[in-house]
Amino acid sequence: MNDVIDFRFRPVGARSWNRETTFHYLDRMGLQPTPSFEAQSLDLMFEEMDEAGIAVGVIGVPGPTDIRGLDPMGGEAVSGLIDEYPGRFVAFGSVEPSDVESAASSIREMGQAGVKGVTVDPSTAQIHRQFHDRALYPLYEEAAEHAMLVTTTQSCLLGPYMEDCRPEYVDRVATDFPNLQIVIQHGGWPYVHEAIGVLYKQPNVFMVPGQYVHYGFPGSAEYVEALRRQCSEQIIFGSVYPNCGSLAELRTIISSWELPEEIERRYLRENAASLLDL
Repeated sequence: MNDVIDFRFRPVGARSWNRETTFHYLDRMGLQPTPSFEAQSLDLMFEEMDEAGIAVGVIGVPGPTDIRGLDPMGGEAVSGLIDEYPGRFVAFGSVEPSDVESAASSIREMGQAGVKGVTVDPSTAQIHRQFHDRALYPLYEEAAEHAMLVTTTQSCLLGPYMEDCRPEYVDRVATDFPNLQIVIQHGGWPYVHEAIGVLYKQPNVFMVPGQYVHYGFPGSAEYVEALRRQCSEQIIFGSVYPNCGSLAELRTIISSWELPEEIERRYLRENAASLLDL
């Protein structure tokens, strides 16, 4: 399969974690960085993507933040990559949601320009909020009006508090905006069962568990079983490059799950393609 869509990919030149933090978490997962990341080589990166059958990378860089280890940058680099390599990347917008009026206006402009999605991470913003805070509802109204999906990162690595990644917050927004498609990046880990429960309840919610399903974290098996059975159309592949090991080895890990061919294809492409209208 060589038409994989990687729903969490930050190419060379764009990042969210700073370089030191990336190496820190690779070490904690027992992984070696990819040669392309070590060398900061676009050529190597495309070779690694091609070897793993990754045809499209979805880029979502968070908004400005002062949280430790996060260092969002790369808007110009991302735009240049998309122009230079048409068809290889899809880029989402991002907003700093502290100034709700300004963020809503930015989402409106993105929607009018045809941007497919926007990252909203209120827990790391200058004004700390949780995803379901009603002050943020104008952002979700704009996204829904322009048929943009909203992606938000929920795991213990964001925060600053563990409670910030509770999947029930997405459940509330999904209930109040049934026409808004929401993607939970990082799978709500460690609230694995709760996150799966939100997917099972809410057909407009999707999940990219990323490293938490691929590298033997507690709860990995539960993500795989939900993909195999109850939520096969809502769980999406994301490598979390460069915070991952070899992209080709990721394909080996996924093959080891022995999913039915149709389910594996949904995970690696079809679920993302449906969300992105590809």
